[in-house]
Amino acid sequence: MKSEMISTAVKTTGKAAAVVLLGLTLTGCGTKDEALGLHQTGTVAFMLNCDQAASTYFEKAIETNPEYGPSYIMLGDCYLREGKPEKAIKAIEKGLQYTLDNGHMRLAQRKLARAYREIGMHGKAHAHIVEYTKMSVVQGKFDHTKRTETEDFLASLELPDGEKVDLETVVAESMEKRKKILAENENESGDQTASQAEESKDVTGFIASLLGFD
Repeated sequence: MKSEMISTAVKTTGKAAAVVLLGLTLTGCGTKDEALGLHQTGTVAFMLNCDQAASTYFEKAIETNPEYGPSYIMLGDCYLREGKPEKAIKAIEKGLQYTLDNGHMRLAQRKLARAYREIGMHGKAHAHIVEYTKMSVVQGKFDHTKRTETEDFLASLELPDGEKVDLETVVAESMEKRKKILAENENESGDQTASQAEESKDVTGFIASLLGFD
């Protein structure tokens, strides 16, 4: 029902009205739910290129819950679009102090890299794009497009060749780390399954003994 309302709003009154309507439908009661609803509305506004509306919603989300990290990251992205890299850095680094999911962590590193490049601090830009690359590979999010974008970004940095990392080495090392994590998770999953099966067997045996079936 909500998706139909939003679709109708887009067709009849345009993107701005759709964003306002989405805000009304997503924003809930209570600090956490309200902050999440405001953030989601801001994200949709951002995707629709309604930058001013997006900034407003992210600011309101932060006002509602000052520890809601994702809104700081997205607000920083808005500042980047507005050509305000210093404000972007301040907002994003603030967001990194709070809990973030993997996607927002990667986004934070990528946007910090861009912001630092824009203010001429290429060394810091380099450090953040390398961290972004490591995260992306380990989390299985470094596809061909991301690799090409990262290669172009590194090429754009004005640093002595000796100070630039070898991307292939970073990717290879991060891939090994990913394989190790996946193997450990698989082993943990197997151990947990075996433990659950053993517990089930013990319970079944106990019930059987009570009923005289053993």
